[in-house]
Amino acid sequence: MPMRNHQSNKINRYTTLPVLLDLLKRKKLVLLNPSTWEDRNDAEIIMEYKKRKNIRNLFAICFGVGDETVHHWKAYADGISGCCIEFDKKKLLESFKNKNGIRYGNVIYRKINDLNENTVDIDRIPFIKRWPYRCENEFRILWEGRTNQKTMEFEINLHSINKITLSQRIPVDVSDSVKDLLRSEIGDPSRKINRSTLYENNRWIKIFKR
Repeated sequence: MPMRNHQSNKINRYTTLPVLLDLLKRKKLVLLNPSTWEDRNDAEIIMEYKKRKNIRNLFAICFGVGDETVHHWKAYADGISGCCIEFDKKKLLESFKNKNGIRYGNVIYRKINDLNENTVDIDRIPFIKRWPYRCENEFRILWEGRTNQKTMEFEINLHSINKITLSQRIPVDVSDSVKDLLRSEIGDPSRKINRSTLYENNRWIKIFKR
């Protein structure tokens, strides 16, 4: 069983450079329609939740709690344009304070044999996933309400970003140029912007080499 870290104030959004640049430029976090999610187990039960609660629209954004993992990179930020935005959870949630329709919380993971229709709290459905996904250690922000919009956007304070990590698949020379661009967009030259060392960490390797 993976180590749980739901008390961490560090949450990671795994995404791509175009999405990151849009966030920095417009200072807005975009919540998407879960019906487009690849995990149909997840998407279908949220659509069922909407039907039972008579909710016209629901948008969501997902984060990983704690440190970066190989799974998160491969599943959500694979390739040369992948990146990870680490947020201070408390600071980020300040941007959603007093916003109508907002819900957020940690996802809980359940085995099929431990569930039946009579034991599932309807209000918890958007925060339940199947047991095989427990390594994601997920935190979600939802918006529920009536709108004709295709997405839901919320303005955030960029100071809620602790650091930005670029994929290790990006060449070093290219990453240096991208880091300079991101620092200019974020308006804080001291903000940590690094290239991931998850697949090749020289400090780790050095410990074992003689």
